[in-house]
Amino acid sequence: MAMTFGDSASPAMQGTGSSVWVVIRMILVLALAAAAIYGVVFILKKTSRQTVSNNPFLKVLTSAHVGSNRYVHIVSVGSKAWLIGAGEGGVNLISEIDDKDVINAMLLEDSRKSAETTGPLPDFLSILRRLGTPAQTRSSGADEIRKRRERLKGM
Repeated sequence: MAMTFGDSASPAMQGTGSSVWVVIRMILVLALAAAAIYGVVFILKKTSRQTVSNNPFLKVLTSAHVGSNRYVHIVSVGSKAWLIGAGEGGVNLISEIDDKDVINAMLLEDSRKSAETTGPLPDFLSILRRLGTPAQTRSSGADEIRKRRERLKGM
């Protein structure tokens, strides 16, 4: 009489038990992969984010990379703004911006951007706004600036 080990349960019972463990293991691996992807995105956003100053009076309105380790920034204090250059040699004043409409438009855009990025990750609506067509943003942008200008004149 030969006795074989592992044949005590029927084949239908063995398939059901192992498939449940496969599904559970697959769900755990997918959850772990999703958590790892979220962690990588979170770390990349933290390290690539520019340092944001909480000072309401001194603001870097915009920056542009113009070469290797060379940048230009528009910095505002109150109602004045300056175009400065920053590089390996230091920081230099390029010019002062005198146009009040341009300064007000940049300040409004800066406040809109800071309002959009209040959380660690942007919400779905702000992502959709960034994906808008250039023609829509151009036509509504000019109207928006006119409305903002009129509102600022009323203050």
